[in-house]
Amino acid sequence: MKSVLMLAVCALLLAALSPATAGEKLRASDRAALDECLKYVGDFQGDVPGVNDTPTPATHIDNAIKLAGHEPASCINYVTELCSFESDDGRSQLGLIDCANREVAVWEDRLNTTYAALMAKATPKARDGYRKMQRAWIAYRDARCAAEASAETVNTDRQSNIMVSCALDATARQALILDDELSDLQ
Repeated sequence: MKSVLMLAVCALLLAALSPATAGEKLRASDRAALDECLKYVGDFQGDVPGVNDTPTPATHIDNAIKLAGHEPASCINYVTELCSFESDDGRSQLGLIDCANREVAVWEDRLNTTYAALMAKATPKARDGYRKMQRAWIAYRDARCAAEASAETVNTDRQSNIMVSCALDATARQALILDDELSDLQ
């Protein structure tokens, strides 16, 4: 019973921290910052010395390290980091939560825009598959974030931080997956 109650509390926290629910307004500067980061990593030509060497475990790891900053996922937390330097409270626990919520709003906007474009271009059968995938992902995200936050039972600020960090990571990664799906259709 206690675990069910804790999951319900976590679900309420997730809903309360959602930018759409909290009334967090999508800032054009945040969207521009994310677009700039994604353009930077997208423009990378891959000319890193050693990338085309014969694969060995050591060169694989070395290449992964060299290329990590040029993956779209490296833009996750970029808006949060920029935001944290905008004001003195941006580096406080609550300030970071607010900054992360701003970034969640940007990724949600990107995800929703990409999803709409994907649904417009996909065949009816593929649309059904994408719709099912998206619904399953939403359920997974909510359950994952509630479970992660339920581990913190003492500090509610820390629990809020866990919730928004989880929502940010999950939303950004799903937006990038949908970006890939859309680029495959074009």
